Amino acid sequence: MNYKKRALISVAILTGCVQHRGVVVGLLYREKTKDVFTRPDGNLEFHFKDDATGYMMDGKPVFNSGYDQVVGQIPGKGEISRKFTIYFFELFEERGIPTDLVKSESASNAMVVKPAKLLGVENQAGDFKGSYGIYGLETVVRNEVMGSWWRRYPCQIPGSRLDIVEFYAKGKAGEPDILMVDDALVQLGIMNQQEMETTKNRTKQIGNIMHEEFQKRGFHFVDGKVEWGRELKTGNIILIDDLSPDTFRVCEGYDLDEKGICKANKQCIATDYRQASKSVRCSNCSGSVEVPGDFKRYIEAKNILSADPAGLKKLAEAFRL
Repeated sequence: MNYKKRALISVAILTGCVQHRGVVVGLLYREKTKDVFTRPDGNLEFHFKDDATGYMMDGKPVFNSGYDQVVGQIPGKGEISRKFTIYFFELFEERGIPTDLVKSESASNAMVVKPAKLLGVENQAGDFKGSYGIYGLETVVRNEVMGSWWRRYPCQIPGSRLDIVEFYAKGKAGEPDILMVDDALVQLGIMNQQEMETTKNRTKQIGNIMHEEFQKRGFHFVDGKVEWGRELKTGNIILIDDLSPDTFRVCEGYDLDEKGICKANKQCIATDYRQASKSVRCSNCSGSVEVPGDFKRYIEAKNILSADPAGLKKLAEAFRL
């Protein structure tokens, strides 16, 4: 996706129109798990899809929200994603966290939201090869040692309790997201000091709310990411996009000891450190060869409900969605 085009939604070129519930909407852009349309009233409309991200193993899809590639579909996932987003966004609004939510189209997988400009900075080095603008600011709330946190800090025990908020900017297609330090956000003019602190505090509040909501239903909130933008009418920073199982990880069977370490971590978390490789076509033969790459750390949790079709259904039933 061209993030600059998405950021400047007020001047985006429509690529097609459809009629939904009597309202003519124009296709603005497509994302991996939803399509985004404009409406005559100036708002946007999300249409959630059953597409799911992950990776392929032995020719079969392994669903994992931490990956960017769509590998298949989970029937009913789009509707569940919409309902989760509505449930939590309404709860956040009640707790004083502003969102882009306008209303939900209950008879479909659609959600109407206020237009917002993505937080970012334009490319100021266009004459330099490899330069590009930064658009799409997300915060990640981490409730335990998992994922990229452990890959960066492998000295910690996987499954240990955390209370961390990180800022990320979305990378170009095929590239990882960019970890942003607090000072960089202010220095680049993406947000001022007060806005940065408010956004961080709101993210912690979101993490606490999600932890409480899942815990009272017998689940454990591992981590999640949310996106922020500036409401076009007010210029205020609000929570945007969606908060579906594509954006958070939840597990069950989580039990902390007195040191804050999960007692089941060795049974449900697998780690590795090995040399990566990729298959490339042989220039002197008709086949392909395996080319060794860099050594990488791997970490995978086996009981992430939000990445499994059966687990997704269990979560939906627990929330009566």
